[in-house]
Amino acid sequence: MKAETKLGIFTVLGIAVFGFSLYFLGGLSVTRTYDLKVRFTDVSGLPVKAPVKLSGVEVGKVKQIKIESGDVIVVTEINRDIPIHRGAQFSVVMTGIIGSKYLKIVQGDPNAATYKNGDYLDGVNELPLDVMMTQTMSSIKEFVDSVNNQGAFGAQLNNTMAEIRQLSTNLNQMVAALRPYMTRTMENLDSASLRLNDLMAKADALITSINEGEGVIGSLIKDPQMQQEVKESVSDLKTTMAEVKTFVGKMSRFQVYWDYDFFYMPQARVSSSDLALEIYPSSGYTFYRIGMANLGNEDDRLDNKDYLERNKIDARLGLYNDWAKISAGLIRGGGGVALEVKPFKNTEFLERFTLAGELYDWGRDRMINGRNFNKPNLSYGVDFRFNRYFSAGAWVRDALETNDFAVKANLSFNDQDIASFFGLAAMAGR
Repeated sequence: MKAETKLGIFTVLGIAVFGFSLYFLGGLSVTRTYDLKVRFTDVSGLPVKAPVKLSGVEVGKVKQIKIESGDVIVVTEINRDIPIHRGAQFSVVMTGIIGSKYLKIVQGDPNAATYKNGDYLDGVNELPLDVMMTQTMSSIKEFVDSVNNQGAFGAQLNNTMAEIRQLSTNLNQMVAALRPYMTRTMENLDSASLRLNDLMAKADALITSINEGEGVIGSLIKDPQMQQEVKESVSDLKTTMAEVKTFVGKMSRFQVYWDYDFFYMPQARVSSSDLALEIYPSSGYTFYRIGMANLGNEDDRLDNKDYLERNKIDARLGLYNDWAKISAGLIRGGGGVALEVKPFKNTEFLERFTLAGELYDWGRDRMINGRNFNKPNLSYGVDFRFNRYFSAGAWVRDALETNDFAVKANLSFNDQDIASFFGLAAMAGR
């Protein structure tokens, strides 16, 4: 083997031995890490390269300890594959009374975000064990000094015992004063007991006589006719209570709502209002609507694009469920149908949207404010309910004729008084 080859082999082995020495003895690590900087007020006794443990498992080391802006900053190296979630708590703890110190981690919320390389966080500042022991010994010394301080503690103890003896004496005197009253009370209890026994004996005799049919009550109880009348009375009472229950149920199951709609058509600069009463009986699937549409004064002069016919009766009968409402009848003065659909009923937020439409006045053929209308009135739009009282939406009114865009606002609230009135009316007509 040539000398150059031997020299090369020796050099490679030397570099390998040097590398292993640095790894095992010098604390070097090939594990990928990231730094977290923890603020403390005092980390007495915590050495550099102290272990960092999570749930008792070492996940890193203390890389550096320094002062920044009056705070102690402990720079830690955490293994890259160990995520530390936000809200984690870092504290300096000791393995025993005389053991070494290390940095303990209590993991944060697993659903929270994780800390990144170079992030700062606040550590938990706890008193070191030696400081706590010093304070404890100081407290014990103060206690001993107070005991030995010219007998002050003993004097206080003697005063306490004297007060206890005085309290015992007062209790003895009170018991002696109450003894006559307690004696008389016991005598009264004995007398009451004798009277109670006598009363119980009389009650037993009375019950026996009733069971044997003696006296007025006994004869009534033993009389078969009387028994039959009592049964009939109880049956009538049950029937009456059932009717009362039905009556209350009918009154409570009626739901009545005031419904107010306001439309404004910006192009025509025309507004209108609808006011109706919606009645939901106890069936759970039908409802009635009665009110007035396009409220206003019929004698007012109409603008050029005002084609609304004022003060029209709105009376409908409808069906409903959680997804839709359909009604038919007199809609704004003309026969037709109306439909409301909630296509996103089971989707959060989108369930607030409602698609609606009205098709009525199918045979319309008349002049309104100088213009001939000969097509049915079709209106449709979408509403968004902000809460159970208020909603707003955008509509197209009379789409087959004027095709006006309108902004809509709705107010709706429950009227318990009218609901009770309808319940009474239902019972009266029964």
